[in-house]
Amino acid sequence: MRHSKEARMAKRLSHYLDRVNRVHLLIMTILLLVCIGLEYYLNLALGITGAYAHLFYVPLFIAAFWWGFWGGLSVGIFLALIHLTSYLPDISQLVLAESLAFALVGSATGVIGSERIRAERKLRQAYDEEVKLRRDLQAEMERRVEFTRALVHELKTPLTPVLASSELLIEELRREPFLSLARNINRGALSLNEKIDELLDLARGEIGMLRLKLKQIDPSPLLRSIADEISSLVASQGQSLILDLSEPLPSVTVDENRLRQVILNLLNNACKFTPEGGTIVLRTKRRGTRLAIEVEDTGPGIPLEEQQLIFEPYYRARSGQIYSGGLGLGLPLCKTLVELHGGQMWVKSQENKGSVFGLSLPL
Repeated sequence: MRHSKEARMAKRLSHYLDRVNRVHLLIMTILLLVCIGLEYYLNLALGITGAYAHLFYVPLFIAAFWWGFWGGLSVGIFLALIHLTSYLPDISQLVLAESLAFALVGSATGVIGSERIRAERKLRQAYDEEVKLRRDLQAEMERRVEFTRALVHELKTPLTPVLASSELLIEELRREPFLSLARNINRGALSLNEKIDELLDLARGEIGMLRLKLKQIDPSPLLRSIADEISSLVASQGQSLILDLSEPLPSVTVDENRLRQVILNLLNNACKFTPEGGTIVLRTKRRGTRLAIEVEDTGPGIPLEEQQLIFEPYYRARSGQIYSGGLGLGLPLCKTLVELHGGQMWVKSQENKGSVFGLSLPL
């Protein structure tokens, strides 16, 4: 029993010594030796008493700060004994009081030091946990990207011959309804291919692997070509498209293909939610050092509680009685692409009064 108790005490002492900073211990030893030397020199050699005793509070406070209660108390008792021995054999009540003060001050300041040590230890634990969580999150995101890559490969492998075959059929067929069927197959395969690309782009963007090919462009020709590209879809749904470009537009440094992807996505969404006879507006504004591009529709609008959620991956908005469908990747990917350009993206909407999706790009 006694042996096990001694073993526990030895283990506890060993653990405490392992935690002691050797540099701190060396500094404290030097301070104590200096103070002890001054104590004996000023008292015994020069006969100066009283004021020099305050020198002992320097290592006392440092010990309490570094090692907490037990450090302050231990150094306080040690200094009290040194102070007493320097007055032997004439120990007055004042000397006893000064010696007792060292022990009391050491323990009192040690309590504050212990609180600091506990707070520092909690902070260190929180930091270590945060580092571990960040490492785990990074590993999880990398596994997700690898899974997405594998999924994209598995989906695109059988899709490639479908695309090629449908394009060949469109070129060769002349009779209906076979030509329309081939075109339907081709449109479906192209749409699926775009969704697969969006999935991979979003996964890359989440971990910073999505890269832009930046160059300086005049945005006017790009926006006009996008409007021409979407005009047939707008006309087929009985809608009207208004192009409101503030001229002349300043040049911007962007990835032209990615910016086209963002604007087309916003226009496609506007077409999806705008009823027949509705209006879609593509406009630009200069706001200080930024170029703002907005797509406005006259659809059912988006409830306030959904306006932030629609930029979250895999969230599918419900506007009025209309569900957006799809995987909910379009708007999150648009937001990621805009932010990669150093820009911002937003939505303004009221139910039954339409929506305005906007983005700003630095000039």
